[in-house]
Amino acid sequence: MDALKPLEHKFKAMVFNLFKLFFKRGQNEFSPIDGNKLEKVLFLRPEKLGDMVISFPVFDGLKRHFPHIKIAILGSPRNRAIIENDKRFSQIYMYLKNPIKDFKTLRKMRNEKYDCVVDMIGDDSVTALFLSQLSAPGKPRIGIGKTKHKMYYDYNYLYRTDNKNHIIENTLKILDAFGIDSAKESGYAEPYLSKQEIEFAETTVQSLKKTPDTKIIGYNLSAGAPTRIWAKEKSIELLKQIQEYNNDYRILLFTTPDERERAESLQSAVSSDVHIIPENLNLTSVAALIKYLDVLITPDTSLVHIARSFNVPVIGFYSKFMKNFMLWRPYDQEIGAVVSSNDDNIFDITVKQVMDTFKALVESGKTVQ
Repeated sequence: MDALKPLEHKFKAMVFNLFKLFFKRGQNEFSPIDGNKLEKVLFLRPEKLGDMVISFPVFDGLKRHFPHIKIAILGSPRNRAIIENDKRFSQIYMYLKNPIKDFKTLRKMRNEKYDCVVDMIGDDSVTALFLSQLSAPGKPRIGIGKTKHKMYYDYNYLYRTDNKNHIIENTLKILDAFGIDSAKESGYAEPYLSKQEIEFAETTVQSLKKTPDTKIIGYNLSAGAPTRIWAKEKSIELLKQIQEYNNDYRILLFTTPDERERAESLQSAVSSDVHIIPENLNLTSVAALIKYLDVLITPDTSLVHIARSFNVPVIGFYSKFMKNFMLWRPYDQEIGAVVSSNDDNIFDITVKQVMDTFKALVESGKTVQ
């Protein structure tokens, strides 16, 4: 599939060059949109799970100021699980990379006659440009991070790639287009959890506690890429050292179904105080468990952003690719990132590095109380 990517990009470029003469350019001088005059706003976020999670503060910020606005979202199969039951959204659409199905979706969006469309993809995406042009013709188009395509948006926040802002802080800048001071808005916004999921998580976590003061440490094994998988021997040694540091700690292993065997192997190598999340959980049930952790230890995955949305402290493993790290590090957290000495993987991160960070985090008093 990766080998086909260049062909896909060339095809999109050809289509873009064919149709760009028909695209409507944005306003030369943009004035903030009066949210009181809007009824329905469409957001485009057909990307990965983490991209959707860090977008929640924008939706909540818009709703806080203009609670009457109905928010619709275009997601993707990769982030469907975190939004499919979310009460934030009046309408949820999916971008499937299937021309026939996506054309039908586009027609549905056009028929809704949205008052504004917000392209949340933070670069020059040809797909997002087409969708923003065609989903709500003649209506204001808000963008972020556009360079080559910026002239097609009425408002575009172009953040510097060398700034120190977190991706959440950059994404919140979208709210400035609605006359909202983004600097005053919270960067915390939790995924939607049902009452049943919250009750399940509370019961599960309480069952692990030996005393009311027992801390639950989450350890995520599933990384989504081989370069982010830490060696089994290091994981075993880390978990043993955490238990030696405080024998009242309980460890909860997070894993995808296809890596459960690896979790069971790790569990048997450490102790009976290491537990594995129940089988066959959906993503929001997993998120509910994360909500009740005291610390989450994880490679750089979407679980970092889910944990931080609940203000759960994170110890995250990162490669030394600084542009990625600065944008996607644990939000609003000074202690917690453990960075490799190379750009390509996390293999050289040592147990000592992680344990030193864990102790510093615990002793700082920043863990969940």
